[in-house]
Amino acid sequence: MTFNPIMFARHSNANSAVINALQANNSTVVMDFSGSEASVFLSSILGHDLTKLTASGLGLKGTLDGDFNSDFSYAVYYFSETAFRFVLPYSASLQLQSLINEQQLRFDIDYVIRTDLTSFTLSGENAFDTLVDAFKLTPGLRLSDAQLCYGAQSGEVFITAIDNKDEQHFVLIAKAPELQKWQSYMQTQGFAVMQNQAA
Repeated sequence: MTFNPIMFARHSNANSAVINALQANNSTVVMDFSGSEASVFLSSILGHDLTKLTASGLGLKGTLDGDFNSDFSYAVYYFSETAFRFVLPYSASLQLQSLINEQQLRFDIDYVIRTDLTSFTLSGENAFDTLVDAFKLTPGLRLSDAQLCYGAQSGEVFITAIDNKDEQHFVLIAKAPELQKWQSYMQTQGFAVMQNQAA
């Protein structure tokens, strides 16, 4: 029997939140981005240094307005030279869609807004260990750069590790019924449901 570990990561310099918390991301959009020139678009138009993306699942934080903490910031995850996934606020998704639409005549690129997917954020002292146990992940990667992020697919759930203002957060993305199951599980593990903060 072959064992294929699902590698997972956390940030070595990020702090854990004091409270084990779970927060629904009602305004988060998942956009799958692809094309033979997807990498060229990301480097030349969005200014990303893709040399850091050496393995599937690695990602970069980016911004459309120069502020990594604004509603126009995003994370983009590398699957292959021609396939990426953006996770971003709704307002940033509108601006990015417009930019991609403008550039489609120049680049062989396309995107799909994954309206079938929803997400929630997990944070707190127990978040990493709970995810490793629940999803049978292998905790082998440490991210020292706060601008790097990491995503792994475990079953029906895409799980990401991201540094949010020097605090370690994990975003779980899946279809609503599957995500609801995991939200209920996390609540039984002691994660308090937090309400979305007003903008």
